[in-house]
Amino acid sequence: MSRLRFAPGDAGRGVMDGGWWPRSRDAAAELPELVIALVERLGMVTRLTIDFDDWDHVPLRITVLDREIRVGWLPHLDRMVAVTCGRAEPVLLLVVPPETTRSCAEEALAKAAAGTGDALPAEILASCDISTARP
Repeated sequence: MSRLRFAPGDAGRGVMDGGWWPRSRDAAAELPELVIALVERLGMVTRLTIDFDDWDHVPLRITVLDREIRVGWLPHLDRMVAVTCGRAEPVLLLVVPPETTRSCAEEALAKAAAGTGDALPAEILASCDISTARP
């Protein structure tokens, strides 16, 4: 199962562009893997903005593929990561909590990748029986 899903290219833009299910809450370990997975689809990532409350060990910068990438954070990004590549609009990905069961994570990723939905991240997670409270 892929831990990263995108809305189909022709689906139009909803609230978010897809979803990501990291393995842990360690941003320093997880964000480089996300960037590597995104490079082929989006090109080189120049900035990541995360919901500070979702993560432990949040770095100011990470180095991926010999490039330094700035990491910003907002306390209320609402369970998403914003990925900036050059001057394009940021790609918004739902972040499924790492402790989520596989079946619930798959359902949440599918809903986040629907492409045209108006559901907010917390609504998607709740509809998949995923708690947003920290363990």
